[in-house]
This record gives sequence, C-alpha cells and structure tokens, in this order.
Amino acid sequence: MFRLIYNSLQYVIKEHISNSYRISTIVKYELMAEYRDSKLGIWWAIIHPSIQILAYWFAFGLGIRGGEAVNDIPYINWMLAGIIPWFFISDTILSGTNAIYRRIGMISKMKFPISILPTTEVLKSLFIHLIMLLLGSVFIILNHTGMSLISLNVIYYLICTILLAISFSFISSVLNMLTRDVKKGITASMRLLLYVTPVLWTMDKLPMGIQQLMKLNPFYYIIQGYRGSLLSRPDLLPSVGEGMIFFMIVILLFVTGSFLMYKFQRKFIDFI
Repeated sequence: MFRLIYNSLQYVIKEHISNSYRISTIVKYELMAEYRDSKLGIWWAIIHPSIQILAYWFAFGLGIRGGEAVNDIPYINWMLAGIIPWFFISDTILSGTNAIYRRIGMISKMKFPISILPTTEVLKSLFIHLIMLLLGSVFIILNHTGMSLISLNVIYYLICTILLAISFSFISSVLNMLTRDVKKGITASMRLLLYVTPVLWTMDKLPMGIQQLMKLNPFYYIIQGYRGSLLSRPDLLPSVGEGMIFFMIVILLFVTGSFLMYKFQRKFIDFI
C-alpha cells in the first residue's frame, strides 16, 4: 500500500515538474480564449463578482445588520475581506471538478498529462483573484481601515488556498469522471457552504462547541486568515493548532487525489 502511495505521489509531482511550461501555456491560452468574444473582455471577471459583492452587502450589511460594524470594522470591509477568497475557493473547486471531463475530447486523441488539468484551472482563476485582491485591498484602505506588515500574511493564506483547491480538485475531477452527479453535488454544496462558513456573518453568538466544530472546516481557516491579514487584525487570525489541522486535511486530500489520478490515469476514456 505504501509503495502504491509513493508511486502515486511520484507520478503526480513528476508530471507537474516536467510539464510546468505546458501548464503556463494552457493557462495563458484559456484566459485569452474565455474573454476573446467580449468587448469588455477580462473586465467581466471583475464586474460579475463586484455585482455579487454589492448584492451581499445590501442584503446582509444594510438589510440584516442595518450597517452595523463587526468588531469596530465597517461591515463592507469585513465582508469584502472574506468574500474575495471565497470567490476564489468556489471558482477553483467548481472548475477543477470539471477539469478532466471538459477536455475529454483532447485527451482521447493524444497522450496528455492528465494530472495537470486541475492545476491549470486553479492557476487560471488565480489571475482574476489577484486583480480582485488588489482592488479589494485598495478599497479597504480608502474606507478607513489601514493595513500594516500583518497584511503580508495574505501571501501565506493565498498559498494555502492554492494547495487546498488543487488537492481537492484532484479528487473531485476523477470522481466526476465516474459519475456526473459529483459536479452537481459539489455545486449545490458550495452554495450551502457560503452560508455555513462565516463569510457573511459572525459566529460569536454560537455555542462554543459548535464554534470549535466549525473551525475544523478548512475554508474557515482560509477565510479568517485573509480577513485577519487584509484588515491587519492579528486577533482574527487562525491559531497554530487550526493551521496544523488544515495542513493535515490538505495532505490527506493530496495523497488521496494523487492515488486516484494514478489509479485511473489510463481508464478515463472508458468512462465517457
């Protein structure tokens, strides 16, 4: 069993290293192709989530909370610091789940390093995320919430998000080839997780036991990490223990995903 796990990890890591240039080429091409037929082009990647942010702010900030601040932080800043990473998480997991299936025509005609496909989807979404992150940071600064060296922690949490998204997408993209119900189930689950994960609300009023249980959610670790970093609030940053749990989950997902990729690498065409 350990030999099989070792071979799986070696297979995935080796494919990524030997195809690093191919990964960057695919990401660049698909970014250009996605917005080629639109006059506004890549600006739609900013306009669409911006409209969603305004809708959430109006409903939860002005509506439910009546404009009330959160821990002395303007609600729009507090929400923005959490919703920006959530958009990245949601986009990468949904697109990563469909990464192999939507390219089945290509991999059926040529020998292709299949394990890099989820990674290309994550990196494609990363470009848009960096733009949103920059614009969000500027807004937070201009809206009377300053930044400090603590804000540089966002680089660490960005890396954590990439690792989680790639590891999860390894599993979901393979399972989606076995049954298309996986994509539908994950799509529904991500909608639910937006409201279960404290992205738009605080969990201060929940019982302590439920709070501790919710902190096991790896998405919570990322959301709180971004929020504490962008708002320069060390009191909001996750603890070291929560970080250890997060990486245990990521390692488990990566090992499982690599195993599935290795096991089914020559069988994907049979699932069409």
